[in-house]
Amino acid sequence: MLFPLGRALTKGTKDRTTWVGYDALVRMHQYIDLDRAASAEGFVWRPPWRLGEPLLVEAPDWEGATVNGVRRSWRKLTLHERLCLVTPEGQSPLVGLQSSGKPFVDWATVFSRTAVRIRERFEPRFPAVSPHRLRHSFAMATLQRLITGYYQRAAELVLAASEDAALALYLTRYDPMLVLRDLLGHASVLSTEIYIARLDVTRIYREAYRETAQRLGLDAPRAAADEADAEFDRDEVEA
Repeated sequence: MLFPLGRALTKGTKDRTTWVGYDALVRMHQYIDLDRAASAEGFVWRPPWRLGEPLLVEAPDWEGATVNGVRRSWRKLTLHERLCLVTPEGQSPLVGLQSSGKPFVDWATVFSRTAVRIRERFEPRFPAVSPHRLRHSFAMATLQRLITGYYQRAAELVLAASEDAALALYLTRYDPMLVLRDLLGHASVLSTEIYIARLDVTRIYREAYRETAQRLGLDAPRAAADEADAEFDRDEVEA
């Protein structure tokens, strides 16, 4: 589902629209209905004086709300203004709340503390996690979905038109990069290409090819498959 992000929240301070999975939205609504409601109950939020005067937010919708009597877009509210927002009931309208009812903003320590607990209790090799590392994970997961979808599309073109598979893939191979460019907020697709070149994407291409070929019955000649496997095996040995 489409999920707009304002410039105050994004890398590079650029408005953009990404997407969020349905399961994640379900868990978020469960949090809002239960944990968040319990934290906000009976608590009156007043922003610290250093942030500025409280901003009364009324009539909120998907795009924005009336803030101190003036219609404002969520995308244009600064981080400080968001912390100053107060509902008519005297609560903060921000999604993340501490157990005390105050807005929660220290997301970086959540990731680092969680990573430490995982290393201590489950997996000593688990890496340190930061918000920017989640950006890398998002890029890899998104690229995997995009590449898988376009391999499937190219394979279906081959079945429908009996055209060369390489030509079909050539006609579609740039689209995933353009989509990823917009989601990451890069000014140029060249930046995106350089970015993903530093990530391990060979697995994504290999799995996408094999899954699509197996599902659609496009079995490559054994010699070609062996040659492709050897290329990937060589990369792994050299790495």
